[in-house]
Amino acid sequence: MGFSQLISKIASDKNSTKLGKIVKIEKLLGKTIKKYRPYAMILVSKRFKKDVVVPIDIEKIIKVGEQYVWFDVLKEEFDKKTKRISDIKAEREIYHGSIREQESHNQFWTGVDFTNLSHKSKERKR
Repeated sequence: MGFSQLISKIASDKNSTKLGKIVKIEKLLGKTIKKYRPYAMILVSKRFKKDVVVPIDIEKIIKVGEQYVWFDVLKEEFDKKTKRISDIKAEREIYHGSIREQESHNQFWTGVDFTNLSHKSKERKR
């Protein structure tokens, strides 16, 4: 069975708990041995949160059904991976600016701008 047949199937853990949908198969570097190995990219979508794609090694497949693929992982382990990846994704989306910009900005600014508008924007608003 080719790996391409796993795409669009639902991934589940040992206890048949739904993990997410397999979106694609990608070759990524392994954790200990730096060699490319196939990983199933599982799309996890939760209400009111951004979607996260979590990789699971193809070798952890226990059984393949018509609509489901069972992996040798637990829901708790998978949730830890999901949390770690979503934290990394959120951290990368936030731009902190350089330290030099922050220092120069704080030197001349003494008040607090609650509207978060620059001087020019305030002039246009009036």
